[in-house]
Amino acid sequence: MGTGSAIYRIVLLIHVVAAIVGFGALVANGMNNAKAFRSPVDAAGTLLRATQPVARIASYAIYALLALGIVLIAISDDAFSFGAAWVSASFVVWFGMVGVFHGMIRPTVAGLIGRADALTSGGGAKPVLDTDGQAGGLARRLAIGEALIQLLLVIALYLMIWQPGN
Repeated sequence: MGTGSAIYRIVLLIHVVAAIVGFGALVANGMNNAKAFRSPVDAAGTLLRATQPVARIASYAIYALLALGIVLIAISDDAFSFGAAWVSASFVVWFGMVGVFHGMIRPTVAGLIGRADALTSGGGAKPVLDTDGQAGGLARRLAIGEALIQLLLVIALYLMIWQPGN
């Protein structure tokens, strides 16, 4: 088929759209997570819960990136090779992003929701989530995870655009 074929270009378009949807949603969620941390615990829990369906959709788009990237290489008529250094590095970066998302971001957001719920159920005045020490530790972990995702995204973009070693 080759990189000039209509099918290749359609798959490439879907690949780019999946990247925008997946990573755009994670960046937007990061802003909502930061706002939640500075909000009263009842509002914080609501904001954090609102990010979960968005994160689920983002994860599906990010999973699609791998499959679409493999298809693009397969239909490129040897313009690209699975043995190319930038392709191998891209796979490593993708697995790193998925690992950070599932190992740091998702469980930490769940922990923050749990902490907001615990503070809300206590009765009395509703504190701001960032005044709670346990929530602060979770928020730091979340910020590190979100920063890692963004760093890995920049690395992935570098690999996709400049294709070092190709």
